Amino acid sequence: MSNKVTLSDQFPPEVCGIVKIAEILNDKWTILLLREAFYGTTKFNDFIKHTGISKQILSNRLKHLVQSNIFQLSIYKEHGTRERYEYLLTAKGKSLNIVLLAMLESGANFLLENQPAVQIFHQSQNTLLTLKIVDDKNHIVHLDDIELRITKPTDKL
Repeated sequence: MSNKVTLSDQFPPEVCGIVKIAEILNDKWTILLLREAFYGTTKFNDFIKHTGISKQILSNRLKHLVQSNIFQLSIYKEHGTRERYEYLLTAKGKSLNIVLLAMLESGANFLLENQPAVQIFHQSQNTLLTLKIVDDKNHIVHLDDIELRITKPTDKL
């Protein structure tokens, strides 16, 4: 298998989604915060507890994710406390779930041999799942058979 896909042209950075995602997921902490949101974490102190991130870095990364429309702020109030914000994934944020799943699946290849790894299972059938590229008829397409092209918004299916 080749290690490259077919390009219809060379792509400038401003039209490449990989560049945009790299700008959003610009460091380890941002990726870990997205992982935590994917796992269901929404509260400031829970992000700290699950990642070990400092309050200052967390504040900065959450602000970045809100400005990038990945998280939206929602007010909540627990009994006997003041109102606080929680951070909920937006539709754009949820669209990153497939990126996180790809990182989870691929990242297992970089763990030590014979080390346990988080893997993806079908919830009700208890079967191991893997990510694939499929066409509109749900047929698997291999990486050697894909081509990248620039499209206009009106070209999208």
